Amino acid sequence: MTAPANTPSVWTFAGNAKDIQRLLARSAQDLPRAALLCLNRREAATLLGTAALDSLEAVAQAATHLRAAVCEAVVITGDEADHADTPQASGWLSPSATTGQTQSHPDADAVFADAAAQALARGFVAMEAIVMACMARQDALSRHTGTGPLQPRPDFAQRSANLPRFSLPRPTTVSGFAALGDVDLGLYAVVGSAAWVARVVAAGVRTVQLRIKDAEGPEHRDFVRQQVRESIHAATAAGAQLFINDHWQLAIEEGAYGVHLGQEDLPIADLAAIAQAGLRLGISTHAYWEVCRAWALRPSYIACGPIHPTQAKAMPWLPQGNDNLAYWCALLPLPVVGIAGMDVARTEQAARAGAAGVAVISAITAAASPESAIAQLQEAIRRGRASPPVTAPTFPKPTLLPMP
Repeated sequence: MTAPANTPSVWTFAGNAKDIQRLLARSAQDLPRAALLCLNRREAATLLGTAALDSLEAVAQAATHLRAAVCEAVVITGDEADHADTPQASGWLSPSATTGQTQSHPDADAVFADAAAQALARGFVAMEAIVMACMARQDALSRHTGTGPLQPRPDFAQRSANLPRFSLPRPTTVSGFAALGDVDLGLYAVVGSAAWVARVVAAGVRTVQLRIKDAEGPEHRDFVRQQVRESIHAATAAGAQLFINDHWQLAIEEGAYGVHLGQEDLPIADLAAIAQAGLRLGISTHAYWEVCRAWALRPSYIACGPIHPTQAKAMPWLPQGNDNLAYWCALLPLPVVGIAGMDVARTEQAARAGAAGVAVISAITAAASPESAIAQLQEAIRRGRASPPVTAPTFPKPTLLPMP
């Protein structure tokens, strides 16, 4: 059993039968429970005493068993895709771009494990470390000429071609939604009623989201439908881009411009129906693996947050700050929206970071004069875009604290 430098709790497979048996039995005091176990399918099959892991289901079951037995998180790598099982998320990761070769290069596993160890050492949780390891390996494979060492570039995490796709809990073949009519989303007002939609578009907002809370269930359907219908009418008359939060069925039925979904809605929404109806799709993200899950769908835009602390919604995520926002804006080749805790000063900073849109809630709806607040926020965006841009960091900072 070997451990990458500086991270003893990351384990890789070394092929020693005695160590393998001790690991599974956890009988030795010198083998603590690993933070992350990295191994390929052949190695996983050897650990479990099976002939081969010759199906996706078998790989997933093996990962679940190994995690329960010996580690906090596990990733089983494969020629075409990897399966991760972690406290944060589980699923399949596959390359977004082809390299002309599979992931079975003799040194690919070492590059993967080393990058994962370095990410854990920087404070990333296991699922984020696995994503970064996928990016490092992809970068190394994409530039390898067939001779010399397999090695990623120092800026591998700044290249969108290295970002893997992360599967949804429910399989889908959807990949690609209608593009925005105006990719300059600007001030993106998030409001809770059709009356507010009409008010903000009258004040000059051209991107708005109708987010109706506490109105789930069939008893509220007629009310929500009317709110959606009136919001569409107001936004269309003003030439604004309106996104309906969560209520994707009504958005399709009423002919909305777009839908915005949170991560918890992606497994249950009919993404194919949304795409076939020609609606634009925005997706909320808070961490590397959620960005990868959204990226796999190729939505119309991706929202990243919380950029600053917010009272709008209780979340376990660390505030990302403007450096992370700049990172996502530089990495993703589609519009990025910064959200959470925005006021005038922070809106200007978000614009400097490269955000195509700045989502605002209470700075508008709780203002003494929403119309004046809108004018100040729009001016802040203009100032930010006219200022020197924020330089994106090589790596983002962690967005979730590791489990104790």
